[in-house]
Amino acid sequence: MLLDLRLRPWVKLAAVALAIVGVVVAINVVRIRQEKHRLMQTVEAQGRELQQARVQLQEARHMLSRAENKLGFLSRHKTPVQVTAYTGQGSFANGERTAGVYAVPHHVLPRDKVMRVALSPTARRRLNARFKDYIALLDAQGRTARLAQFVDTTAEREERPVVDIYFADAQEAVIFGRQRYMAVNISAAGSPFAAP
Repeated sequence: MLLDLRLRPWVKLAAVALAIVGVVVAINVVRIRQEKHRLMQTVEAQGRELQQARVQLQEARHMLSRAENKLGFLSRHKTPVQVTAYTGQGSFANGERTAGVYAVPHHVLPRDKVMRVALSPTARRRLNARFKDYIALLDAQGRTARLAQFVDTTAEREERPVVDIYFADAQEAVIFGRQRYMAVNISAAGSPFAAP
């Protein structure tokens, strides 16, 4: 019994210590579970971001592939032409009236408009062009392209590969003169630019 009286304070102390340790362990377990939950949410969010990045990468690869295909087409099919200016009233050879169509207003070719052009027989053959085909005109450095539509023909006796551009003003046409460009028929069969 004496031993029992001596152990009682220690038993109470041990019980209190175990209770404190239990509370600390319980608090740590709750904290660890919350951190694990937060970590899982972070991992899931990063997984979604990674999946989205993979989709964007796949789209970028597809766009790059299409762009490389188009650049390859331009490179393989370009032909040198002499671009000159012309003016006139009436109709183009395809029957379209000149009065209602876009004509280049200044001696600098616009980048944001579709110009009306006439092709010489040689240019028409080299470009394998038909009326209403779209022709890309690339400057000498190949850095900028202008878009034109084949709507008229030059004189049959013209032997050079000539592209005549329809200008609104004769004075501006004279200032433009003759310039060297590379031309590509982007409406041709097999063109990646042509509508499917």
